[in-house]
Amino acid sequence: MFARLPAWVKIALAALVVLALAALVFFLFRLSPIAGWIALGILIAFIAVLAITTAPQLYKLYRFQKYFKQHEKDLNMLPGLMQTGHVQDALIRFEGVMKHAPENAYIYYMRALFLQSAGKLPEAMSAANKALSLMKRDPSLPMLLQQAGGQMGQPTTVEGFKEQLEEMRRGLEPRLHQMRARREQAQAKRKKKSR
Repeated sequence: MFARLPAWVKIALAALVVLALAALVFFLFRLSPIAGWIALGILIAFIAVLAITTAPQLYKLYRFQKYFKQHEKDLNMLPGLMQTGHVQDALIRFEGVMKHAPENAYIYYMRALFLQSAGKLPEAMSAANKALSLMKRDPSLPMLLQQAGGQMGQPTTVEGFKEQLEEMRRGLEPRLHQMRARREQAQAKRKKKSR
């Protein structure tokens, strides 16, 4: 709900909440110093718990964004490498980008798209499945989707992300089934020839 609000509205709401809490504590101090100190203690405990629970996720997000900025050039080079037929070089560069983001659902989503365009369907299906499994426990996903949203058909919400991955899987399944059937037929022909 709040993810769609402009940044200035979020800042204004946060400032309003802080001012309301400060006014409440001030009012309680005026009413009774003991009540004021109790309210202030509860507020500080709440802020400490909030900081302890969100700090690791925010730090992970900060590290990932810093990492992503460092490798943005490599990611932007990938489509050009693919179009010019340097698929192996593009795959090596993408694997390098993925080294430091092993638990990021968005990177696995990008990997699935990339591998699908490279014609590596089993690997693309595996990356799509991994992105779906990481989706629920990746705290940076909503922010990344919001930042990348609208670019080249990228999803803007977690629900849209899940729908695109499931659609990709539905598109890959028949093609993978055909590949497996052809492989089994080729193996059967080789067994007949060897007899």
